[in-house]
Amino acid sequence: MKLTDKKLTLRGYLSLAFLIFSVVLIIIMWLFQSVFFDAFYRTVKTVQVEKCADSIVHNIEEADLKSIIKEIEEQNDMDISVYSVSPFMGSTILTPVYAPHEFMSTHSLINMSSVQEYYQKAKSNGGKVTEKTENDLPFSQDKPNKLSPLLEKETSQLLTCAVITDSTEPSYFVIVESDIAPVASTVETLRIQLIIMTGVILLISIFIAIVTSHYVSKPIHDTTKKAKLLAQQNYDLTFSGGNYKELCELNDTLTFSAHELQKVDELRRELISNISHDLRTPLTMITGYSEVMRDIPGENSPENIQIIIDEANRLSQLVNDLLDVSKLESGAIAMENKTLCLTDCIKDIFKRYTKLTEQEGYSIEFNYAEDAYVYADPLRISQVLYNLINNAVNYAGQDKTVIVNQTVKGAMVYVEVIDHGIGITRENLPYIWDRYYKVDKEHKQAVVGTGLGLSIVKNILNQYSAEYGVKSAVGQGSTFWFAMKIVEKPKE
Repeated sequence: MKLTDKKLTLRGYLSLAFLIFSVVLIIIMWLFQSVFFDAFYRTVKTVQVEKCADSIVHNIEEADLKSIIKEIEEQNDMDISVYSVSPFMGSTILTPVYAPHEFMSTHSLINMSSVQEYYQKAKSNGGKVTEKTENDLPFSQDKPNKLSPLLEKETSQLLTCAVITDSTEPSYFVIVESDIAPVASTVETLRIQLIIMTGVILLISIFIAIVTSHYVSKPIHDTTKKAKLLAQQNYDLTFSGGNYKELCELNDTLTFSAHELQKVDELRRELISNISHDLRTPLTMITGYSEVMRDIPGENSPENIQIIIDEANRLSQLVNDLLDVSKLESGAIAMENKTLCLTDCIKDIFKRYTKLTEQEGYSIEFNYAEDAYVYADPLRISQVLYNLINNAVNYAGQDKTVIVNQTVKGAMVYVEVIDHGIGITRENLPYIWDRYYKVDKEHKQAVVGTGLGLSIVKNILNQYSAEYGVKSAVGQGSTFWFAMKIVEKPKE
């Protein structure tokens, strides 16, 4: 069994996530609307009573104090009493300043003895005290509670806040009292509502989970099916679908990958064709001349032997270039760097083309103003120069002219290899450095070399973080260039 067979699908994960979210949401609603409702109610009521008492204390010397108190009583359903505090023969006299007799509710327990008691408690508590007391009278309701009739007999609590003002002369004593109504009936009502809401939320969550998971998972499923076709080397695919950014980016990436894999597959086929041709030609020559020398008397001549040696060397060079490309790309070649004269390297490469210039009529020019030194491996830099010049010779055009320019600019030395050949189209320029890529799809026998030169050049220059590039126009030729940091000439 595959490991993926044990895992949930994306649709399953999304559905499970929605259900978990809904359950957590319902639990929170139950806790806040049922379990903690009474505690929250009492806390809010206490804060409200204390806030009203502080507001009266703040406005105690206002001329319209009575209207302020009445407004607070009506808006918050509270009873407020205000007393002036006067010392008399070692005791304290509390004289009513405001007592809402006309608004006094039936549950008020405040009398003068209670006032004196609250005053002493407030005084001993730093000037303010808040406490709850049981109200013996049953809490009245305008309408009977059909859900739980027994709860109508519950009694309410009386919340009282008493404050002594210290910032006025004479000081005042403020008492604010309010009912804390029983909430059991309210909680019971909320509980029934929550039961209904729980069912509704679960149904809605399941519906949303199914719709959303289908919306999310279907385009991913389609992309997966196409990706399996891509693994079967079916590269003519376009990935699409999905209305969210991440999937669109994934489809774009897979479409790009399919096109790139198609190019790689084409390059692989070209590689087989090119390498087969390049290997078969020298092998055929070696076999043919060897058979001629064996079967025909007098054909065992130095000229025929030299042809066999040349073709064997060419075959060896092809194999060596293939190995060099693989090693350079894998980083298996160790560079033996030292300070060397780049100008002398170019001159040495030119000596290889003496026979070509004499017999084939090629013109190879080297222009430079001064010697330039770089820190590199002499063998690898020679490979770069040889392959670029050889590539220019192969596509030199009718004038058979190749120009090499060496220019020192600041801390860099630039080398340009120019030919006047067929040039390279703009769409092919980004790919000419790729391994086994050929601009001319028809096989062209190289004058010198194996046809893997530009790939070797790219990998060697990358080892030195050198700059390189090509400028080309169809019918006008090409200019390949690279630039390296110059170093000081070594002391003799």
